[in-house]
Amino acid sequence: MDSYDVIVVGAGNSGLISALTLLNDGYKVLLLDEHNNIGGFSREIRKGRFNFDLTFNKLYLKNNNNESYMLRSLFKKLNIDKKIDFAQVSELCHFITPDKNVVLPLGVENYIEKIEELVPGSRSKLEEFFELARECREALNYVVTHKDNIDYDYIKEEYNNFMRVAGYSLSKVLDAIDVPLEAQEILDVLWIYWGSSEIEISFVSYAVSLLNMLEYGLEVPSNNGYDISLTIANEFLEKGGELKLNSKVVKLLVEDGQVNGVKLLDGNVYYANKVIVNSNMWNVYGSLIEPSEIPREALKNMNKRELGGRLFTVNLALNRSASELGLNDYTYIIYHSLDSDLEFNRMKEIANGNQISFVYNNANSSVSPAGTCLISLNTIFFDDCYTNYVTEDSLFGDDREIAQRLIQVFQKYTKVKIADYIEEIEIVSPITNFTINDIQSGSTYGYRLSGLDNYIPRLLNYKNERYIDGLYLCGGFDGDIFGYNSSFISGYEVAMDVLKEIKGDK
Repeated sequence: MDSYDVIVVGAGNSGLISALTLLNDGYKVLLLDEHNNIGGFSREIRKGRFNFDLTFNKLYLKNNNNESYMLRSLFKKLNIDKKIDFAQVSELCHFITPDKNVVLPLGVENYIEKIEELVPGSRSKLEEFFELARECREALNYVVTHKDNIDYDYIKEEYNNFMRVAGYSLSKVLDAIDVPLEAQEILDVLWIYWGSSEIEISFVSYAVSLLNMLEYGLEVPSNNGYDISLTIANEFLEKGGELKLNSKVVKLLVEDGQVNGVKLLDGNVYYANKVIVNSNMWNVYGSLIEPSEIPREALKNMNKRELGGRLFTVNLALNRSASELGLNDYTYIIYHSLDSDLEFNRMKEIANGNQISFVYNNANSSVSPAGTCLISLNTIFFDDCYTNYVTEDSLFGDDREIAQRLIQVFQKYTKVKIADYIEEIEIVSPITNFTINDIQSGSTYGYRLSGLDNYIPRLLNYKNERYIDGLYLCGGFDGDIFGYNSSFISGYEVAMDVLKEIKGDK
């Protein structure tokens, strides 16, 4: 009988981190993935002489060694930080609307100075915003590091302002502290990262993330996101971990509320009383468990969740360098206006053109051959506008049409001609993401950030969503959604919970 201490299903970044963490503690771990490759959303696509990420290259915080919930400290704990190279990004973003064309700098003081230049008289309110953000960051760090034993009286005493704003949206708090409307619109410009407008997204989540980006700086993997996945996988294998690819799990073995193992499509069965699944509730409770073994509360929770955005990516390889084209920044955000609620609703329409785009060579010049550059144009569709628009017969043509629209909007707003220099193009649609990663409607953004799916409720309730003994979920859907570190942090924290329970059992 093939038995293990822990089985990890899914070799995305979250599953990889879980597997390595458990292996490092001396446990026998089996890592399974249904594909012939690892990485999940981080895998790469080869096209001609270029490598494209499946989705856009992630931004990570740079100088964050002292924050316990950040990526750098996690890689240090796993002894892989020296094996992953990063390249620095020089600005927060370059945003463009019909009446604004602004590069927002890194550094809190530089950032405030730029908005003060655009909105005279806003400085004092911006300083108040960042003072509140710092208190929220300290309180959040306490909650994260003590979430199994939170002293709420201590929080009330030490972080009173945090308690006052923790349940409110970004727009509510900005209005309450009287940040000028025009300054609010600039503060809100990164909402597309979270896929939720200012009237829904948590103030704490947004404010702390913005503060961290400005203070710590930003960086990207020196080649692409897949390098991180490969590094973790290689570390796992070199230390004796067992990885089986092309191994699709079709059933989780559950009896009397306890998981016992997994059954594969090929009929093989592997046993463990701890199973981590790098996937979402719909996949797990909707198709992997016998209905008679699914707790009622799990079904209720699954059915009340609302899906987030569906990412549509156009990867372009241009036979001109970024400097030749006049593209000098890494991140370009393009909106038809700075009204985030209006633009959020506009992105329920297929031809909206709003986008967040990246010129990769402006952080790492070696990411493509000399004299070329890689650009990723990304839009997010909300609700079901994409699946309602395309059909099986028209899929190819519709995707090309959407891609052309994004290219046209990028050219119009940046005033940079790129269409004439396209050497390779790769389109990654919600259908691609659905097919490769089994995600409902291709929703790369997981659950929509509103109500009980905002950051703090999810952070405090994550253990209450474990309905079957020994079964754990990790990943972007079920992680803490705190910036781009979410899937890594989710995988690590779930592994730590498993370790506590194993050691408690023994």
